[in-house]
Amino acid sequence: MQEVTSFPIWVLVLGNIALALTANALSTLWALRNGQDLVLLAVVVVISPIIFLSFGMVSSRVGLAVGSAWIDAALTISSVLLGMILFGGWRDVSLVQYGGIGLALAGIILMQFGKS
Repeated sequence: MQEVTSFPIWVLVLGNIALALTANALSTLWALRNGQDLVLLAVVVVISPIIFLSFGMVSSRVGLAVGSAWIDAALTISSVLLGMILFGGWRDVSLVQYGGIGLALAGIILMQFGKS
């Protein structure tokens, strides 16, 4: 069995973002149902610690500053896109906010050019 630390960093980053995005979507659905769906709540509670542990694996390899920049910015963009697509949030986003989303995306790209 392969150790988690031997996985390529991009696998850990994408895995963390996918888990966190899933938790964001499920917690939104739970709230929209007035907190009545306990299955959604249970899934969020179970995967939340995994999200933080996988974040720790990323930041232990690239540092807290770079790991946070990659994951938090990408999670923000993916959550915004998910909200716009699944929850109709595109009607609530202004042109200036779209510019902010673009700048966040540019920040993620620029973070790839760190020290060698």
